[in-house]
Parts: sequence; C-alpha cells; structure tokens
Amino acid sequence: MFYIKQNLFLYLTPRQKSQLLSFLKSFVKKHSNLSTEDIFDKFAEEEYYYFEINNPHFEFIIEYLENEEFIRDFKVFTKSVFDEMKYKELQKPIIEAQKAKAKEFRKKAQDFKMSKMKPTKKQLYYYEKVAKAHGVQMQDVSNASRLDLRNWIMEIIDPKEETGEDTSFD
Repeated sequence: MFYIKQNLFLYLTPRQKSQLLSFLKSFVKKHSNLSTEDIFDKFAEEEYYYFEINNPHFEFIIEYLENEEFIRDFKVFTKSVFDEMKYKELQKPIIEAQKAKAKEFRKKAQDFKMSKMKPTKKQLYYYEKVAKAHGVQMQDVSNASRLDLRNWIMEIIDPKEETGEDTSFD
C-alpha cells in the first residue's frame, strides 16, 4: 500500500495528496459494497454537489475529476484498499488466536504474581465474612497467598458441581 501511494496523484501537493488519500480510504470502506466505477461515480457526484453549494471537501479536486490520469489513479487506489480489506479479513482468525494466547499469558502472569504476595486485610476480612455467610469452615490463612484466598472465595461463591447429578429442570 505504501508503494502504491508514492506513485499515485503525483500532480497534487503532499498535503493535498495526504488529505485526499485519507478521505478516499474511509470513503471506499464506507461504500465497499459497490464496484470501483460506482465508487468513483458516487465520489464525483458528491464532490460536484458540495462544490455547487460552496462547501467542497477538496476545492482542488473539481478540476481533476474529468482528468483520465486522476480516474486511473483513483481506481488503482480503490483496488489497493479492497486488497487491504481482504487481507485484514483473512488475518482476522490469526489475530483473534494471538489475542486469546496473550490473554491467557497475562492471566498466568497475574496468578504467578498473586501466588508470591501476602493477602490484604480486606481480602482476609472478605474471606471470613463469605465463609461465615455460607457456613463453610475456614482454612488456615497463616501461609496463604492472595491467589489461594481468591480461589477459596471463588469456590465458596461459585461451587463446582461435583455430584454429577442432573440438576436441570425439564
């Protein structure tokens, strides 16, 4: 994409080119259900409309809308945006898998860190209150870590189904 941008719209100033390419990229993504020719027609139609009401997006673009070189550059850029969108769509499952692995890694790192830290007074107090409220016998907290207390609290609040009986209502 970067190399394509360097070779397109060479007759515009760098600032004009930057503004136009940024706008075109979002415009093409917005109208991605249309063909390249239809997108160009819609773009030209909008620019002429905004020019007629004296509020153009790009004042410099009106003179280029009939230029064959501009139309060719527009179509090349549109095709490159479509290719980029297709590439990102193909990469989506890989990126999601990477995010899941990173999330799992962060959880393991947090658990390891918590296993090395002493529990806070608040955590000890909360464990005591939850154990009493649910009628569960408290475990020895003298050598417990934050991770241990968190796990014990979660076991009390969300007990695992160990009986194997079907408790669903049919």
